This record gives sequence, C-alpha cells and structure tokens, in this order.
Amino acid sequence: MLSNKIATIVDTAKKPSSFENGTTINIYYKDTDSWQLKEEINYSLDTNLSLADIRDYIRTVVLKLEDCKIVIGKTVSGLPYNIFDRMGFAIFEVDFISDSLLDEIFSEVQEYKNEKVDSLLNLSTSPIQTEIDGIYFLNLIDLQEKHPEISSKKALQAFLATTPFYKFELICSHVPPWFENFFPAKKLTYSTQELEKSKNRVTIFKEDLVQM
Repeated sequence: MLSNKIATIVDTAKKPSSFENGTTINIYYKDTDSWQLKEEINYSLDTNLSLADIRDYIRTVVLKLEDCKIVIGKTVSGLPYNIFDRMGFAIFEVDFISDSLLDEIFSEVQEYKNEKVDSLLNLSTSPIQTEIDGIYFLNLIDLQEKHPEISSKKALQAFLATTPFYKFELICSHVPPWFENFFPAKKLTYSTQELEKSKNRVTIFKEDLVQM
C-alpha cells in the first residue's frame, strides 16, 4: 500500500533545495483535506568526505524516511538521485511547495497504484546488476523513452563514479559525448558494437582490469 507521505528537501529558508545544499527533509502526511508536517529530519552533508562516506551518510538520512517513498526537491541528481532511485523512491523536482502541488504529486503516483505503481517505484533509472556479480546493464534508449527528462549524465555519472564493477553494458543510440572527458579521469575505457540503425552496445571496463 502506498504511504500517504511525501518527503521535501528544503534549505534554511524552507525553500525546495538540492540534497547537497539542503539542511532539512520535511515529511508531510495527508490528514483529511490538508497536508500536515509530521517530522523534520535535520542533516548536514560534508562534501569534503570521501565518496564512500558521502554515500553512506546519504543512505543513513534516507533510511530515516521509513515508509515514505515519494521525495521532492529543487533538483535531485548525481549521487543523491542514484541512492533515492535504488531505494525505490518516486522522485520529483519542484520550484515551490504547496498543498495543491503535494496533492498533484501524490495523485500522480496513486493514479497508477493498481496497475503501475510497482513499476513506477521500482523501475531502475540507473544501471542494474545482472545475475553475474560485477556485471551491470542499462538500456538507455528504453529508459529515455519512458523518462525523457533523464539525461545520460543523470542516469550514468554517479554510477560510473562510485560503483565498483567489472563490466557495464549500455544500450544507447550514440556514445554520450561527455564520455570523452569523463572516462580518462575515472580510468575507464569502452568498446562499441552497432546492433542496428541508431542502436549500439557500449561495453565499459575499468582500464586496470583490461590491462591485467
């Protein structure tokens, strides 16, 4: 059953914020005709920590949301997006918070409750591990057909920067141009195979594993 709660990421001015610049996650719940503030979760993200420590800290904060599975913020991208997505959240980006907006967001999720809520909450918008440990896969073409607002950077950068993997197979229409500058810094390499017109398989490896 879908919880009637929505988590909002806000800054010190109580305005929608990114997780990196936010200070509080407010949890609202629907009480009869209005949304009521149930809990305030204060946090402080130290961006000077290692990526592993930042990831662990974000997960610790997200676990405090318990059965709430809808989150909204000014922007939700990078590592926070990756973590919220993997933990089954429906994610929305907004410029303001109001009762009517919370109603609209909740209704949008609840509309698909019987037929599509599972896929909405559990559809992976980032690479998923296959049955073989260390090998990941993502069909970016299918993902962007369902979620055109998700860029290749939003879907892939956090994963490539923070997730240990042996091989990652990506289905895409073309090789994302940002790979050229991003990959050398992360010691990544790739090969491409044309499957059909406007459909390619890009296989990504860690450079040190290729050289072994």
